[in-house]
Amino acid sequence: MMGNLNYAFCRRKPVRVLLLGLDATGKTTILYQCMGKDVKNAPTIGFNVENCQIKDLEVMFWDVSSRALERPLWRYYYPNTQGIVYVVDSNDWDRMTEARVLLHNILSDDELKGVPVAIALNKRDLKNCMTKEEMEEMLDVSEIQKKRPCRVFMTTIFPTDEIQTELMNLFEWISEEPKQKESPFSSYFWTHV
Repeated sequence: MMGNLNYAFCRRKPVRVLLLGLDATGKTTILYQCMGKDVKNAPTIGFNVENCQIKDLEVMFWDVSSRALERPLWRYYYPNTQGIVYVVDSNDWDRMTEARVLLHNILSDDELKGVPVAIALNKRDLKNCMTKEEMEEMLDVSEIQKKRPCRVFMTTIFPTDEIQTELMNLFEWISEEPKQKESPFSSYFWTHV
């Protein structure tokens, strides 16, 4: 009996990660590739929730619809978020300003203060894509890094060994950098589990 209670109260909850970005950037595709699932080319309506084991950590990904009409609802997903993966289409020069403004608006919300963000520069296989340095400048990554852990990763929807490694690096990093929520138990969970 006591062992079951100990397990129920001391096991670590999954790390909650939001998958955000403009529409048609490949968010759902990236998530399902890492999970080894078949990818469907249909826009997300509402949200998908997927649990994924990364090393010894369980991560719960919230893949939220990016349609403009649904973006105001994103703030309802922010509570208890411990990491953000923000996906950018590195080939979409026309929407880069929109991507930057959206990213900085998301990160300005008090509910997400200090939450680490991994920026996935997706569609690197296309000819007209921006360099990592161009993207970092356009998204003002150095400003983000002053306020929270932030790292940029290169991804594509077509799996290669190099890209698969980078995707796993992305998800491992975001799962290792979770924001510690303030609660009487948080320091115990993060140091003993």
